[in-house]
Amino acid sequence: MPFAFTSGLCTISRMRRPAELPTRIADIVVPQDDVSAATWLRVQRSLPDYLLTHSVRAYCWGATIAAGEGWTFDDQVLWSASLLHDVGLARITRNDDCFEVSGGRSAARFLERAGLPPERADRVERAIVLHMQPSVTLDDGVEAVLLDRATSLDVRGVGFELVDPVRARLIGEFPRGAFDRHFLAAITREAASRPTCQSTRLLHRTGLARWMASSPWRG
Repeated sequence: MPFAFTSGLCTISRMRRPAELPTRIADIVVPQDDVSAATWLRVQRSLPDYLLTHSVRAYCWGATIAAGEGWTFDDQVLWSASLLHDVGLARITRNDDCFEVSGGRSAARFLERAGLPPERADRVERAIVLHMQPSVTLDDGVEAVLLDRATSLDVRGVGFELVDPVRARLIGEFPRGAFDRHFLAAITREAASRPTCQSTRLLHRTGLARWMASSPWRG
């Protein structure tokens, strides 16, 4: 099912009529429960295009990586974590909480209200908080590892070759557009206002801009 997003524009998704929950994206199965549908509706209304398409790609990259590794994962937890992981980055609030911390907490509250049991909502929150850390292991949960690897792949091209079977089709359905420029600007905004957050490490110590400029996505 193709989606007509305004590629490259930093528009808020709620300005469009929300699309129904897809059953598959690039032939990757999407969970079909009420919580997953509510999550899909929420992010369409609250995320700008560049973060919405990035979040959908993160789920698909994660599912593809899991298949390659032979890992079993909870698709509802991965879907929810992937779609909600950058909600805190969409609007930098006036507090000291790093975007992944405030976003993870907000995601857990939303998911519990939508009907997700607290233990599963906690797994989503943990995956969101950890995806900005320098190291995530299977001890943190398979969904946390998949979100970490999927976001690194989409932002910096790490593990680019692992998603060869679905890459062209997924990018066709959920294109990158001007993702690099908008994402780098958002990370820079947070680093400027919250210098102790992981965004600062990623931007200055890891060299995010240089890494993105030389990633396989630019090839």
